[in-house]
Amino acid sequence: MPIRRQTSRRIHAPADRRAGRGVWRRWGRPRPNPIATKVGFTAQPSNAAVGAAITPAAKVSVQDASGNPVTSSTAPITIAIGNNSGGATLGGTTTQNAASGVATFSDLTLDKSGMAYTLSASSSGLTSAASGAFNLFGAAALIAKTAGDNQTAQVSTAVPIDPQVLVTDAGNVPVPQVPVTFQVTAGGGSVNPATPVNTSAVGLASVHWTLGSLAGTNNNTLQASAAGVGGSMTFTASATPAPSGVSVQVGNGPSQFVFIPQSVTIPVGGTVTWVWNSGSTPHNVQTSQGSPNIPGTPSGAHTSPFTFGPVQFNAAGTYTFYCSIHATATDPVAPGFMTGQITVQ
Repeated sequence: MPIRRQTSRRIHAPADRRAGRGVWRRWGRPRPNPIATKVGFTAQPSNAAVGAAITPAAKVSVQDASGNPVTSSTAPITIAIGNNSGGATLGGTTTQNAASGVATFSDLTLDKSGMAYTLSASSSGLTSAASGAFNLFGAAALIAKTAGDNQTAQVSTAVPIDPQVLVTDAGNVPVPQVPVTFQVTAGGGSVNPATPVNTSAVGLASVHWTLGSLAGTNNNTLQASAAGVGGSMTFTASATPAPSGVSVQVGNGPSQFVFIPQSVTIPVGGTVTWVWNSGSTPHNVQTSQGSPNIPGTPSGAHTSPFTFGPVQFNAAGTYTFYCSIHATATDPVAPGFMTGQITVQ
């Protein structure tokens, strides 16, 4: 009698056929379910305010030895504090039954500020797990400078490093979403944005600071204050004079439709010289609509080598120009447009 060889085959049970999937069976028997051996965090706890529920909710799953979820498990899982840096007490529902292998903890709270807290998750007979670190912060109480103080920049230009502050609670834990107001207090100039800036997830806030039009040593100051925090921080910067004569590059090789730099600042009586660096691509320089006239601007089409200027500017104001071959008289002075601007002050 011939011996029938044992083989594995793929068959479809009626329920599996309706779901559009097959189940591997050996001699008609289903593959065993995965065996639960441990728990693991599938949604980590995040920074939260003292006494407030940790959101999004922490989630813990029952897993097999390879980290795959055991979706059939309804085992109870318990949460406790692991690293307790601030000596806090854990509140909320600390034991939850898994649903489809996952337990969700939506109302956990801690009652003391601190950094690098962790949670632990355990279930009877399974290997426990530790969460990633997170912070608990109290009310904003302190503000400190972290970057951008004592800088030097040319008049009417931005300092190279944005002024930045850190807002923390009384225990030096960073506090997010605190409005910080940056206000110019001496030297003129401006900040961007002009409205309050909310601190980031790590308690930081910064602003873009453009100095005023007068040169001097430590003649520009900026004050930063945080909502609910007493006191403020003052940043200082020195403004250097604008060069009396500058050059503007026309083009940047073939088919490059730019002026470099696009904006320059000079004192009254200063000069600007346009120098072509466009290869065989033609350009010109014309006064933009609405701008004071720039005398002698070359129309037509010019390729390298070609120079226009120096042109002296004896009246304060803002002068704008463009290449009439590759832009229009009403185009803005902005990236992507072959336009430029001269500030005379």
